[in-house]
Amino acid sequence: MSEQLVQNAPPGARAAVVKRAVVAGVVGHFVEWYDYGVYAYVATTLAVVFFKSSDPNAALLAVFATFAVAFFARPVGGLFFGSLGDRLGRQRCLATVVVMMSVSTFAIGVLPGYATAGVFAPVLLLLARLMQGFSAGGEIAGATSFINEYAPVGRRGVLSSLLPAASATGLLFGATLMTILTANLSESQLTAWGWRVPFLIALPLGLIGLYLRLKIEDTPLFRALVAAEQHDPTPLRSSVTRQFRPIAVAFGATLSYGVGFYVVMSYMPTYLQEVTTFGSTSVFVVTTAVLLAHIVSLPLSGALSDRIGRKPVITVASVGLVVCTYPAFLLVSQGSSLVYAILGGAVLGALIAATAAPLFAFMAEMFPTRVRNSSVSVGYNASVMLFGGTAPFIATFLIGWTGSHIAPSFYLVAAAAATALTLYRTKTGEKISKELPQT
Repeated sequence: MSEQLVQNAPPGARAAVVKRAVVAGVVGHFVEWYDYGVYAYVATTLAVVFFKSSDPNAALLAVFATFAVAFFARPVGGLFFGSLGDRLGRQRCLATVVVMMSVSTFAIGVLPGYATAGVFAPVLLLLARLMQGFSAGGEIAGATSFINEYAPVGRRGVLSSLLPAASATGLLFGATLMTILTANLSESQLTAWGWRVPFLIALPLGLIGLYLRLKIEDTPLFRALVAAEQHDPTPLRSSVTRQFRPIAVAFGATLSYGVGFYVVMSYMPTYLQEVTTFGSTSVFVVTTAVLLAHIVSLPLSGALSDRIGRKPVITVASVGLVVCTYPAFLLVSQGSSLVYAILGGAVLGALIAATAAPLFAFMAEMFPTRVRNSSVSVGYNASVMLFGGTAPFIATFLIGWTGSHIAPSFYLVAAAAATALTLYRTKTGEKISKELPQT
């Protein structure tokens, strides 16, 4: 079925095809980011299980260093799968990465701890995390291309906003599961075996994601390229040599969301446990409020970007983060009022959503179909590798170095300012690619 057939199909049939494509992309993305994010939710337990240290902060830093190192595998995976997706198809790569992520996450759940394997325990953990990072590098670009190449022009913002919504929902599922385990298991049980449960669940979730991704055809745009024999045999080289400026814009535009996601959504439970006196129930309530505010705001911000443009929404939200992050962290870190903590966290979650919702359509619209996967992979993954994946480590380090519980806010403020400046100084991305669906 060519692109022209999709466009000329009856509206009901066309909508059904788009719906199946979005479901395949979003559900698979949920699985990927549940798998990837659950690591942060069990960080304090992993510090005990996998690292021998008399200093709890040092052990926690080691856990987050392992978390961050995996992000250095993301660009490698992005380069590999991005190029493969432009040469062989988005659907094949998306099916492959969801299997890789699920298997590597499941592997963490069966690894021996330090007490059993000694120094080999953290080494094996690192290898599994590197495999997760390699897989994640191929997920975002493939899912971004897949959904935006199916979505009509007036709906790309709202439909692609479902990708970060799936990420946050995956984190919420992980947080809920860990809260249930924490409430029903003793600390010794949690350390002995309870922490493994979220990782073991990854395997059946991965099978669901794989099934859905195998049930949908590749995008009409990619199939049209293949049929016309116009696909690029060296898409990665073409991206780097011909798309450098828009890749740089994608890099800068990602900073607000990349740092915000990992400082606020992923790191928040550990942050609350370390700097406040909240119990596990209160930590879950605050984390849930942040994630729900984020999830609800995403389609609203995506729909707004469909009406007024991607750049204005991302820019205004980034400026909002510059202004609001410090006072929001003040409210969260006090630990004396659950209401204040929820308010501060929800504000951050909503603002980060507004930087995320238009981002994936914004990136897809900057690049031609023949190099879209590769170009998005390079710009997005490089940004997240350098500044997003290192965020929990840097936040923990800043708290220990400065003695201030507010220190992580400085990092997010700097990232948001960089995104606002990037978009202010460029006109790249204002023109929508004529190759994407227009009806």
